[in-house]
Amino acid sequence: MLIDDVHSAIHEAQTQLKYYPESKALRLSLIKAFSRGGNEIEALETWKKLVNEDKELLHDRTALEMLAWGVLNKGENSNQLAIKVNALIGASMTRDAKAIPLILDALRGSNSLLRSIGVGIAAAYGDLPLQEEIARLLNEEKVWQVRLELIKAAGQLRMKETKDRLIEIVGHPRTLAEEKAAAIIALVMMTESVEDKELATLVRSNRAGLRELACQIVFHLNLTDKIGLIVPLLRDPHPLVRISTLNTLAMLGIKELDERPILQHPYVSRLLNDSVPEVAITANWLAILRGEDRGVLEKWILGSDEKYARLAAGALAISGKNGVSLAEKLMQKSDNTYVQVTLALGLIGQQHKIKEACTVINKHLVSTEKWMWDTAMNPLFRSLGPNTVEHTPQIPNYPKVVDQQTRIELLEVLCIMKFPKAQEAVKEFLRTSTWGSLGAAASTLIQEGDDEALDVVRALLKDPEEKIRIEAAMILAMLGGDKAAVEVLKAAYPNVNREIKVHILEALAKVGDPGTIEFLLDRLNEPFQVLRVVAATAIIQCLYH
Repeated sequence: MLIDDVHSAIHEAQTQLKYYPESKALRLSLIKAFSRGGNEIEALETWKKLVNEDKELLHDRTALEMLAWGVLNKGENSNQLAIKVNALIGASMTRDAKAIPLILDALRGSNSLLRSIGVGIAAAYGDLPLQEEIARLLNEEKVWQVRLELIKAAGQLRMKETKDRLIEIVGHPRTLAEEKAAAIIALVMMTESVEDKELATLVRSNRAGLRELACQIVFHLNLTDKIGLIVPLLRDPHPLVRISTLNTLAMLGIKELDERPILQHPYVSRLLNDSVPEVAITANWLAILRGEDRGVLEKWILGSDEKYARLAAGALAISGKNGVSLAEKLMQKSDNTYVQVTLALGLIGQQHKIKEACTVINKHLVSTEKWMWDTAMNPLFRSLGPNTVEHTPQIPNYPKVVDQQTRIELLEVLCIMKFPKAQEAVKEFLRTSTWGSLGAAASTLIQEGDDEALDVVRALLKDPEEKIRIEAAMILAMLGGDKAAVEVLKAAYPNVNREIKVHILEALAKVGDPGTIEFLLDRLNEPFQVLRVVAATAIIQCLYH
């Protein structure tokens, strides 16, 4: 085994067992050799014989991990993408150094989906060889989805050696908006301090992205004494820079500029009527925060241009107490679904007219349109909007997943607010949701401490309709810790198709309950390799929970 001659190791163990057939150590060595060699079926058969003689082995962590690794090692060499992905995720769950070669192989592979997943796992591990590979890929990667993950990973790991590359991405005129935003966030995350000279250089840069970065750094580091350096950006020719400057002034609570009330400053007052609607809406949001309503938000919310109506509603929704009365009036006056729901969320956030706001949200949940949260025009103004996301290889049926994530978040609000019709709304959602996309969306429904949402979903575990029982169990299992959900999933497993079996095994993996290991071991006998790999992944997650 030491010199990686697995074939000879298997032969040696089998030969010695002829002389010492009762040796537990030899049989465990044979299982290990089978597992290393990818002979998962032989390893499992040998294991079963051993367990029949000694039930304590069902709790032998080392032996169980060997079996799981045998399945994962074979899966890693599979030609099927789904199997390779699950093998990679399962290996990463061990937090073992043995997983690093698999992660490196994924980062160096030809499949963009595997590279993208590998980047996320590498960022969680943070080992030096993985950081070096991330830095290399950041310079060479051609697929934008992978590049986006690389930018996020560089920020998460605070890889200062990538700073020049990130600045280049921010400043490049052809950089996609998502990449630029991610790169700015990454740079801000790795910035602990900034000199006046460096900040002034960013402010005077001929690249709009770098001028935006200057504003983000001032906000991130809470540099209220440096506000004077970014004030000139209120006259910047690029609207996104003007918006970023206004956002910074608002979030830092700046009330005066040059010893004048901020709204009387000529640079700010001019923006209240800016020719670019996004800028004017942002400036008037700042005005409401400072206690002055200029009527601009109402004009846009009731206007015919839905895009700007949604943006203005997103601004009004985060205007605090100063915007409550206007939000209440416009929620009733507007006939736009997106505006009404966005303003309703704002009112709930201010604990004002909660019943009326929940009624509005519940009324629109029956809509068959696909939804998403929109922050494209200003990252601070989140509003409900039509779903415009495109399909991505990383997540099957991605637009549907985003729609369900959005709806689940709204359902969570109804549950937390104890809205009388919340349970019926959740039940209807589960009845109409799509298998697969539910699992990707489920984690947004119940956040830590939201017992009301938890109770609503748990009550559906006894629903007479099987689909609702299974999906409710999946939501609970995706967040872990509910034994009742585990029993529902185990009972449903034999009667569902292969696709749903995969989702059930993934849900059990999320729970990480050691009590499910015996059930999962039986799944290693499944005729489909993808089920065996997901079961092996679940075993490892139960061991490392």
